[in-house]
Amino acid sequence: MYFQRGTLTPEQMRLVLRDLPVDISFADENDVLVYWSGQTYKTCDPRYIGRDMRDCHPEDSLRVLEEILRELKAGTKDVAEKWGQDGKCFKHTRYRAIRDDAGAYKGILEVNQEISALQALTGEQGLPGW
Repeated sequence: MYFQRGTLTPEQMRLVLRDLPVDISFADENDVLVYWSGQTYKTCDPRYIGRDMRDCHPEDSLRVLEEILRELKAGTKDVAEKWGQDGKCFKHTRYRAIRDDAGAYKGILEVNQEISALQALTGEQGLPGW
């Protein structure tokens, strides 16, 4: 079981979210996009915040999006993932159901990460270094 410890001020939370090595978005249990952060969303129109998340997805992705939402909301799946080459970058995207302590669906978290540098890792580095 996971136990959360400590607290962050709103400013600390803003800075932590800003500096995570991933880009994130969150839509609530009503599929309303309430937050995003990171380069993945740099071309997204800020007017999408507060609107149905389907409004900011291309038409050809809606069938898959609906399937993901249906499975996450039903509790039959907790995670959906995709990855692949995007120009010179290799990107990984994870969609995760966010649930309250009772297990009720509270939204969907999208996490995007450029992982080319991670794919290149070999061997072992036991202590942090640069």
